[in-house]
Amino acid sequence: MLTLLNIYKSYEGKPLLKGVSLEVAQGETLCLLGPSGSGKSTLLRIISGLEEAESGDVLWEGESIVPVPSHERNFGLIFQDYALFPHLNVFDNVAFGLKMQKMGKEEIHQRVDEALKQVDLQDFAKRSVTDLSGGEQQRIALARALAPNPRLLMFDEPLGALDRRLREYLLVEIKEILEESGVPAIYVTHDQEEAFALAHRVMLLHEGNIVQQGTPEDVYAHPASVWVSDFLGIKK
Repeated sequence: MLTLLNIYKSYEGKPLLKGVSLEVAQGETLCLLGPSGSGKSTLLRIISGLEEAESGDVLWEGESIVPVPSHERNFGLIFQDYALFPHLNVFDNVAFGLKMQKMGKEEIHQRVDEALKQVDLQDFAKRSVTDLSGGEQQRIALARALAPNPRLLMFDEPLGALDRRLREYLLVEIKEILEESGVPAIYVTHDQEEAFALAHRVMLLHEGNIVQQGTPEDVYAHPASVWVSDFLGIKK
């Protein structure tokens, strides 16, 4: 499905991504795990088309999508700060991207209703987003990403602003939605508990390099370096 080939990116002359390559298969959830500043979020922005790599390629089903504008890639992106429009109600927030696609009113209503059901907020359509809790706002952001039937979902530290109990609850919900929909996903986090609970495959990023990848079980059982072991808190 998605393939990245030798992605390089620098900021102010400092290398941020150093030849990163990866693949995501249909139905797979890949977690990019690493500390702040390791290049995880930048990689997501390159995939989504919000930033350009200095070199390398982004392919979908074998074809380069580098020339394709962000809004035409049909990738859903969920941020830590929700990125909802405070002046719009829940329905209009979820419908925003559909209206931008000039979709018919009947289909918009159908898509929004289905997306709100997926996040168990089907009775919230007329609510103001400013009246919602942080967890509810994040679920609305997820519904908005799901409504266009995206071919890839990307999560950028989506639970970072929530308390632990709510994070655990939403993590289960996200995992169920991804399993039911079959949509491939890339989930960026610095929290190994989130990554190990959600991912089919974990990829550790450190100083712009992929230093290890594998199933959560394999990565935890066989850390590839002292840095990986220390970052994961593994005591040998």
